[in-house]
Amino acid sequence: MRVTNYMLDESSRKAGMTLNNQLYSGSVDEESTDDGVLSALKERKTERILGDRFGYEKLQKAAQNLQKTIANFTKEKDSLFDKAKESGDNSELLRQTEALVKNYNAVLKELGASGAEQSGYYKKILQEITQKSKDSLAEIGISQAADGSLQIDQEKLKAADAETLEKVLGPSGRFGTRLAFVTDRISEDAQANTESLSSRYDASGNLWSAQSGRYDFRR
Repeated sequence: MRVTNYMLDESSRKAGMTLNNQLYSGSVDEESTDDGVLSALKERKTERILGDRFGYEKLQKAAQNLQKTIANFTKEKDSLFDKAKESGDNSELLRQTEALVKNYNAVLKELGASGAEQSGYYKKILQEITQKSKDSLAEIGISQAADGSLQIDQEKLKAADAETLEKVLGPSGRFGTRLAFVTDRISEDAQANTESLSSRYDASGNLWSAQSGRYDFRR
């Protein structure tokens, strides 16, 4: 049954209430309200898309930093390990190990901040890689905290020689090679998601990326 304005007026009279005619009066007011709602929804959607995009950009940058650090350990010739053995100085090797842990934790943090199902999957994989290598990592003072991040026992790390560090983090070790593989996938997917979000159009045919100047999620 179609509800008319008369029926609404009659019902409100019987109930002792007065309805605001603007709630149901005419198409002009309805269209004005609809425009305001659509504008607000578009604004929120823009913020969400741009927020997601900048999140993937941060994830990609973190993954790229980790990739660079891993490459220092998985290099076959003229590696960090070779240089440390030749010189008898482990200082650069220790510095790079600390950078590896720092960059690993940065990727883990960005994956957790994303909230995306895919990011949650990658975070779980990284933690599983670390868990499977926990005994060998413990030999050089690296352990996994309750939140999945890595932490360093500085005294134990400094006591490890180049051969032990190479066994755990080098190209023949399972931890380094597995970590390199997964980090590559994280970086590639973050880039793909960034490009996908950057190419979305709004209802007027404008690129979402063209509106990014209105928001700065990186402050």
